[in-house]
Amino acid sequence: MINKIIGATTALLFFFGASAASAIQPSGDLTLLIAKDKTRVYASYYRSMNNNSKIALLFHQAGSNRMEYEPLLSTMHIAGFDTLTVDQRSGDTRWGADNMTVKRIGQSAEYIDAYADLEAALEYAVKRKYKTIVVVGSSYSASLAIVLASKNPEKVTAVAAFSPGEYFTNKHWIKTSAEKLRVPLYVTGATDEKQRVDEILVKTAGNDVTYYRPINSAHGVSTCRQDMNPEGYKENLQNFSKFLERFK
Repeated sequence: MINKIIGATTALLFFFGASAASAIQPSGDLTLLIAKDKTRVYASYYRSMNNNSKIALLFHQAGSNRMEYEPLLSTMHIAGFDTLTVDQRSGDTRWGADNMTVKRIGQSAEYIDAYADLEAALEYAVKRKYKTIVVVGSSYSASLAIVLASKNPEKVTAVAAFSPGEYFTNKHWIKTSAEKLRVPLYVTGATDEKQRVDEILVKTAGNDVTYYRPINSAHGVSTCRQDMNPEGYKENLQNFSKFLERFK
């Protein structure tokens, strides 16, 4: 098994070039997902010490990659969640790491094209028979996470959306999807994003919604990172942790 992992890693480094060897590497085992359109989507899978058939599927914001979640992983692992952090096809180099999916394709895709990557991650979790699947999105992927959960209530246990918005051509797509949600929704955004988030929630009366309005904030999951939100990250991460505690 160790030889297989070493061999796969060597092959990937050869493919992506010497720069990949010097880049910061995300926690977990490098995992390859195959989307419906046959696009190869790279991810990192981390099995929690306290695993009880729970997994969090983690999707980054625009111009980013799976390293966005690195400071949050220990919180989710302590809560008993395995994690799958995904390099969607819409992203870029950031946090000292490459987006391996984008690097292989050659350029970042449109936001909406990344929906297939979320679907591939969900099927990865379903095939491994996880009983609890929480989908977490940041910025544009927060919106796509709401769509994914609304279309798959029998598969998705809950969704957490950091800075969702109508980022797509159809300016009613996300609010309509939020209205159709039949699973718990955790939603938050930066202080200056209140109007955008409120618009998403306009038709969710009666749904199971936890709407957290932070005092100190940043866009997307960055609101829970010390380097991006030094004054508010701890409180924001604690609030998100309380939501995760619902799924024991």
